[in-house]
Amino acid sequence: MGSDPDADGSDVDSFDVAEAKRRWRSRARTERASFELNHAGFCRSLERFLTDEIPPESKIVLYQAMRSEVDLTGLVAAHDHPEQRFAVTRTPDEGLVLTVHPWGGPQERHRYGYDQPRAESPRVADDEIGAVLVPALAFDEGGARLGRGKGYYDRFLARLSPSCLRIGITGDYVVERLPVGRHDVAMTHLAFSDGVRAVQPGS
Repeated sequence: MGSDPDADGSDVDSFDVAEAKRRWRSRARTERASFELNHAGFCRSLERFLTDEIPPESKIVLYQAMRSEVDLTGLVAAHDHPEQRFAVTRTPDEGLVLTVHPWGGPQERHRYGYDQPRAESPRVADDEIGAVLVPALAFDEGGARLGRGKGYYDRFLARLSPSCLRIGITGDYVVERLPVGRHDVAMTHLAFSDGVRAVQPGS
Protein backbone atom coordinates (compact mmCIF):
# COMPACT_ATOMS: atom_id res chain seq x y z
CA MET A 1 0.00 0.00 0.00
CA GLY A 2 1.14 3.58 -0.49
CA SER A 3 0.02 7.19 -0.51
CA ASP A 4 1.19 10.53 -1.85
CA PRO A 5 0.22 13.81 -0.17
CA ASP A 6 -0.47 15.48 -3.52
CA ALA A 7 -1.88 12.45 -5.32
CA ASP A 8 -5.55 13.42 -5.09
CA GLY A 9 -6.25 15.19 -8.39
CA SER A 10 -9.82 16.18 -7.60
CA ASP A 11 -8.96 19.86 -6.83
CA VAL A 12 -6.17 20.52 -9.31
CA ASP A 13 -6.17 21.34 -13.00
CA SER A 14 -5.46 18.88 -15.78
CA PHE A 15 -1.77 19.77 -15.94
CA ASP A 16 -1.32 18.97 -12.26
CA VAL A 17 -3.20 15.66 -12.68
CA ALA A 18 -0.97 14.70 -15.62
CA GLU A 19 2.17 15.55 -13.65
CA ALA A 20 0.94 13.63 -10.59
CA LYS A 21 0.20 10.61 -12.80
CA ARG A 22 3.68 10.82 -14.33
CA ARG A 23 5.23 10.64 -10.86
CA TRP A 24 2.96 7.76 -9.90
CA ARG A 25 3.86 5.79 -13.02
CA SER A 26 7.52 6.04 -12.13
CA ARG A 27 6.83 5.00 -8.56
CA ALA A 28 4.55 2.11 -9.53
CA ARG A 29 7.07 0.68 -12.00
CA THR A 30 9.79 0.81 -9.33
CA GLU A 31 7.69 -0.73 -6.57
CA ARG A 32 6.19 -3.44 -8.79
CA ALA A 33 9.59 -4.51 -10.11
CA SER A 34 10.12 -6.63 -6.99
CA PHE A 35 6.68 -8.28 -7.09
CA GLU A 36 6.32 -11.94 -8.03
CA LEU A 37 2.96 -12.23 -9.74
CA ASN A 38 0.72 -15.11 -8.70
CA HIS A 39 -0.81 -15.77 -12.12
CA ALA A 40 -2.50 -19.02 -11.09
CA GLY A 41 -4.02 -17.42 -7.98
CA PHE A 42 -5.59 -14.65 -10.02
CA CYS A 43 -7.03 -17.13 -12.51
CA ARG A 44 -8.58 -19.22 -9.72
CA SER A 45 -10.17 -16.25 -7.95
CA LEU A 46 -11.51 -14.83 -11.22
CA GLU A 47 -12.93 -18.17 -12.32
CA ARG A 48 -14.97 -18.47 -9.11
CA PHE A 49 -16.21 -14.90 -9.29
CA LEU A 50 -17.04 -14.81 -13.00
CA THR A 51 -18.89 -18.15 -12.88
CA ASP A 52 -21.17 -16.73 -10.20
CA GLU A 53 -21.60 -13.18 -11.53
CA ILE A 54 -21.54 -13.21 -15.34
CA PRO A 55 -24.28 -14.99 -17.34
CA PRO A 56 -22.97 -17.65 -19.76
CA GLU A 57 -24.24 -15.70 -22.77
CA SER A 58 -22.24 -12.57 -21.87
CA LYS A 59 -18.67 -12.10 -23.05
CA ILE A 60 -15.75 -11.55 -20.69
CA VAL A 61 -13.07 -9.30 -22.19
CA LEU A 62 -9.43 -10.11 -21.47
CA TYR A 63 -6.15 -8.50 -22.49
CA GLN A 64 -2.96 -9.96 -23.92
CA ALA A 65 -0.50 -9.61 -21.04
CA MET A 66 2.73 -7.66 -21.24
CA ARG A 67 5.67 -8.91 -19.17
CA SER A 68 4.74 -6.91 -16.05
CA GLU A 69 1.03 -7.85 -16.14
CA VAL A 70 -0.94 -10.79 -14.78
CA ASP A 71 -1.23 -13.50 -17.45
CA LEU A 72 -4.86 -14.65 -17.64
CA THR A 73 -4.49 -17.44 -20.21
CA GLY A 74 -4.96 -19.97 -17.41
CA LEU A 75 -8.49 -18.63 -16.97
CA VAL A 76 -9.22 -19.36 -20.62
CA ALA A 77 -7.67 -22.82 -20.49
CA ALA A 78 -10.35 -23.99 -18.05
CA HIS A 79 -13.03 -23.75 -20.78
CA ASP A 80 -13.71 -26.24 -23.59
CA HIS A 81 -14.96 -23.50 -25.94
CA PRO A 82 -13.25 -20.28 -24.82
CA GLU A 83 -14.27 -18.41 -27.98
CA GLN A 84 -17.88 -18.58 -26.76
CA ARG A 85 -17.06 -17.09 -23.35
CA PHE A 86 -14.05 -14.82 -23.81
CA ALA A 87 -13.03 -11.92 -26.01
CA VAL A 88 -9.83 -9.91 -26.29
CA THR A 89 -9.00 -6.30 -27.05
CA ARG A 90 -7.06 -5.07 -30.06
CA THR A 91 -4.97 -1.89 -29.94
CA PRO A 92 -5.21 0.00 -33.24
CA ASP A 93 -2.21 0.95 -35.35
CA GLU A 94 -3.58 4.50 -35.41
CA GLY A 95 -6.04 6.26 -33.14
CA LEU A 96 -7.16 5.37 -29.63
CA VAL A 97 -10.24 3.17 -30.16
CA LEU A 98 -9.90 -0.38 -28.83
CA THR A 99 -11.86 -3.06 -30.66
CA VAL A 100 -12.96 -6.39 -29.20
CA HIS A 101 -12.66 -9.78 -30.92
CA PRO A 102 -13.49 -13.40 -30.00
CA TRP A 103 -10.74 -15.28 -28.22
CA GLY A 104 -8.66 -17.67 -30.32
CA GLY A 105 -8.79 -15.96 -33.72
CA PRO A 106 -5.87 -15.10 -36.03
CA GLN A 107 -3.12 -13.10 -34.31
CA GLU A 108 -0.53 -10.50 -35.22
CA ARG A 109 2.37 -8.98 -33.28
CA HIS A 110 1.84 -5.49 -31.90
CA ARG A 111 4.78 -3.09 -31.85
CA TYR A 112 4.55 -3.02 -28.02
CA GLY A 113 5.57 -6.69 -27.98
CA TYR A 114 2.40 -8.74 -27.49
CA ASP A 115 0.14 -10.75 -29.78
CA GLN A 116 -3.35 -9.47 -30.55
CA PRO A 117 -6.24 -10.14 -32.96
CA ARG A 118 -5.74 -9.18 -36.57
CA ALA A 119 -7.64 -6.11 -37.75
CA GLU A 120 -9.93 -8.10 -40.05
CA SER A 121 -11.00 -10.55 -37.31
CA PRO A 122 -14.72 -10.74 -36.41
CA ARG A 123 -15.75 -8.23 -33.75
CA VAL A 124 -17.70 -8.50 -30.51
CA ALA A 125 -20.40 -5.86 -30.06
CA ASP A 126 -20.28 -3.68 -26.95
CA ASP A 127 -23.73 -4.87 -25.82
CA GLU A 128 -22.49 -8.48 -25.69
CA ILE A 129 -19.92 -7.66 -22.98
CA GLY A 130 -20.71 -8.48 -19.34
CA ALA A 131 -17.29 -7.86 -17.79
CA VAL A 132 -13.92 -6.39 -18.69
CA LEU A 133 -10.71 -7.51 -16.97
CA VAL A 134 -8.60 -4.37 -16.94
CA PRO A 135 -4.79 -4.15 -16.62
CA ALA A 136 -2.95 -1.16 -15.11
CA LEU A 137 0.24 -0.01 -13.46
CA ALA A 138 -1.73 0.63 -10.26
CA PHE A 139 -5.20 0.86 -8.74
CA ASP A 140 -6.30 2.60 -5.58
CA GLU A 141 -8.76 1.54 -2.89
CA GLY A 142 -11.57 3.53 -4.50
CA GLY A 143 -11.18 1.81 -7.87
CA ALA A 144 -9.22 4.55 -9.64
CA ARG A 145 -6.84 3.22 -12.29
CA LEU A 146 -3.38 4.36 -13.36
CA GLY A 147 -2.81 3.26 -16.94
CA ARG A 148 0.16 3.83 -19.22
CA GLY A 149 -1.05 7.23 -20.35
CA LYS A 150 -2.63 6.67 -23.76
CA GLY A 151 -6.28 6.58 -22.68
CA TYR A 152 -7.30 3.45 -24.62
CA TYR A 153 -9.16 1.80 -21.73
CA ASP A 154 -10.92 4.90 -20.43
CA ARG A 155 -12.41 5.49 -23.88
CA PHE A 156 -13.37 1.83 -24.18
CA LEU A 157 -14.96 1.52 -20.73
CA ALA A 158 -16.89 4.77 -21.12
CA ARG A 159 -18.82 3.42 -24.09
CA LEU A 160 -20.01 0.24 -22.33
CA SER A 161 -23.24 -0.29 -20.39
CA PRO A 162 -23.15 0.91 -16.76
CA SER A 163 -24.10 -2.66 -15.78
CA CYS A 164 -20.89 -4.04 -17.29
CA LEU A 165 -18.44 -5.04 -14.55
CA ARG A 166 -15.06 -3.31 -14.69
CA ILE A 167 -12.61 -5.55 -12.85
CA GLY A 168 -9.14 -4.19 -12.15
CA ILE A 169 -6.41 -6.84 -12.20
CA THR A 170 -4.27 -5.45 -9.40
CA GLY A 171 -1.22 -7.69 -9.39
CA ASP A 172 -1.77 -7.42 -5.62
CA TYR A 173 -0.53 -3.82 -5.81
CA VAL A 174 -3.06 -1.27 -4.54
CA VAL A 175 -2.35 2.19 -3.15
CA GLU A 176 -4.43 4.46 -0.96
CA ARG A 177 -5.17 7.26 -3.45
CA LEU A 178 -4.31 7.99 -7.08
CA PRO A 179 -4.75 11.21 -9.06
CA VAL A 180 -7.98 11.21 -11.05
CA GLY A 181 -8.82 13.13 -14.21
CA ARG A 182 -12.29 13.98 -15.43
CA HIS A 183 -12.26 11.32 -18.15
CA ASP A 184 -10.99 8.48 -15.93
CA VAL A 185 -13.37 5.54 -15.46
CA ALA A 186 -13.36 3.81 -12.06
CA MET A 187 -13.48 0.07 -11.52
CA THR A 188 -16.49 -1.66 -10.01
CA HIS A 189 -14.29 -4.46 -8.60
CA LEU A 190 -10.66 -5.18 -7.83
CA ALA A 191 -9.20 -8.66 -8.36
CA PHE A 192 -6.49 -10.04 -6.10
CA SER A 193 -4.77 -13.41 -6.09
CA ASP A 194 -7.01 -14.46 -3.18
CA GLY A 195 -10.35 -13.09 -4.36
CA VAL A 196 -12.37 -10.37 -6.09
CA ARG A 197 -13.76 -7.48 -4.06
CA ALA A 198 -16.40 -4.90 -4.91
CA VAL A 199 -15.21 -1.30 -4.73
CA GLN A 200 -16.99 0.62 -1.99
CA PRO A 201 -18.29 3.98 -3.28
CA GLY A 202 -16.42 6.87 -1.68
CA SER A 203 -13.60 4.68 -0.35
